[in-house]
Amino acid sequence: MRRRFLAALWPLLAVAALYAPSRASADDAALAQCESRDPDIAIKACSILIERGGVDIEILPKVIAQRAGAYASKFDYDHALKDYNHAIKLRPEFWIAYDGRGLAHANRLNFELAIKDYDQAIKLKPDSAKAYYHRGLAKFGLCDIDGADADIMKAREIDPDVGDNAS
Repeated sequence: MRRRFLAALWPLLAVAALYAPSRASADDAALAQCESRDPDIAIKACSILIERGGVDIEILPKVIAQRAGAYASKFDYDHALKDYNHAIKLRPEFWIAYDGRGLAHANRLNFELAIKDYDQAIKLKPDSAKAYYHRGLAKFGLCDIDGADADIMKAREIDPDVGDNAS
């Protein structure tokens, strides 16, 4: 009886073994597409990963933040902010999500909220040239020229190339 059961179960186990690697390679492909510079490809791939579930909890905030960045590049700041908020809720120490959310706020000309997010990003990652640079730009938006200059100088001390290409 036991042999018959195992014999009947064997084809199912073989199919499951074949399916597992394809699922893993599909996830790898979706993760790669989630990081695409094409926002439509990134949004679609990240959404599939998020909605399907099963993404490791350590990776999920990054996937959500990737999608947020793609939304922001399409000027869809409402969706971007929603995703950045979700990523921060899942991982409150995720400085990149604060920096991204700051950019979304700044692009909506809400420089005060942007600066609060950059402050948090800098608190979490004091050597982030991007966060200092972005905060400097937001301070410039508030006509705080001295504060803007100080932050941009600090950013350039950390990374002389910061701001040279779409940071």
